[in-house]
Amino acid sequence: MLGLACAFTAFALPTPRLARLTLGVAAEAHRHAPPGMGLSRRDALVLAGAASWATAFQAAQAAEITTKAGVAIPYTVLKSAPAGGGSPKVGDLVAIRFKGAVKATGAVFDDILESPEPYYMRLGSLKVLPAVEEVLPYMKSGDKWQLTIPGSLGFGDKGRSASPGKPRIPANAELDFTLELVAVPGRDEEIIEAGLGD
Repeated sequence: MLGLACAFTAFALPTPRLARLTLGVAAEAHRHAPPGMGLSRRDALVLAGAASWATAFQAAQAAEITTKAGVAIPYTVLKSAPAGGGSPKVGDLVAIRFKGAVKATGAVFDDILESPEPYYMRLGSLKVLPAVEEVLPYMKSGDKWQLTIPGSLGFGDKGRSASPGKPRIPANAELDFTLELVAVPGRDEEIIEAGLGD
């Protein structure tokens, strides 16, 4: 029973390191268990499979985009778009929601994730952080990603001064940024019409 409980825990673990930790805890529990109460061979195999699956799942969900300048933007997929969602191109109108925080301090500088009205902008208009401009063409309508934005693609070497309700952002600060591509108005409708046509 202990093995199955640990196996279910391994499915929910966010990193391979924690999956290995779960295996270690299960092994220690088995070693010190009273006779007849240890981890069965079957439970050990289930646990090992669960840890392996958790590791593979995490690797599949985490990736990075490398810009033309060679700067990597690591991201994790929080929610995948339904099949058929459109990706924006430069010049397209996009509707996005986001939440940004300074990685070192956790200070939130923008948060419209729960806002009923998304933020509308034209891709390529430079109205958002450079990293957001770089990442959006890789996303599909309905995707929600967690980004780690390097300082050079965030607020750069100037940072940002504090303003009412907004914290100061140090120069070249690394950012945690949740980005949701709500829609690509115009392009999404074209995809729907193409699917319904004929």
